[in-house]
Amino acid sequence: MLGGHYSVSYMAKKVDPTIKLWHLFLAAQWLDLVWSPLILLDIEKADTKHPLPASPIHLTYMPYSHGLVAALLWSVFALFAYRLTTRQSYASGALVATTVFSHWVLDLIVHNHDLPLLGNRFKVGFGVYHSIFWSFAIEATLLLIGLVLYMRSSWPVGSFGSRYGMPLVIAALLLFNANSIWGPSPPNEKFVAVFNLVYYIGFAVIIARVERGRIPYKRGAFPHERVTDANM
Repeated sequence: MLGGHYSVSYMAKKVDPTIKLWHLFLAAQWLDLVWSPLILLDIEKADTKHPLPASPIHLTYMPYSHGLVAALLWSVFALFAYRLTTRQSYASGALVATTVFSHWVLDLIVHNHDLPLLGNRFKVGFGVYHSIFWSFAIEATLLLIGLVLYMRSSWPVGSFGSRYGMPLVIAALLLFNANSIWGPSPPNEKFVAVFNLVYYIGFAVIIARVERGRIPYKRGAFPHERVTDANM
């Protein structure tokens, strides 16, 4: 799963508007952000020679980034790292940690028996990647749900980017998803690792800029009052 992970970021943002959306974007992809350097260092293993219909890469060894125990540990790490760096509440940290762990849960749906439960053993995955239609449909649906939740829980403060920036981000994410399925095959797993790093960090930077143009709804306030608050 590629862009579909971000749907959880939007859901978490609706629950706790004090968390920056770009923090949640990084949290949703944290396991892959760990996976990429581990692939580049040859600590974890993958190849592009045996892809699935909806996935360009075959994942063979990734206990440190995508194992169930590893995902739980990374989630706990995220909770305390977020608390330490932002001084936010434990409730906010727990929401960030949940967003991190959601990556493993969503991967469980689409991956094909490559998520280890313990070490590199007892691998699981429901294998939706065997279906191009369902893979794209699930990710697109998740992203659109996330977009609706975010747009209904925030208000633009004037510019074109504040009104249409987020829908354009979703459109871009869907295009990247489509390219990963129907586009050219990557030359090797290291290319995928570098692409992922650029993709995840790049979209976090973009979403930070887009989010500046929107403010959360305030219960009982009118739209013009929200805009006034944002400009104070």
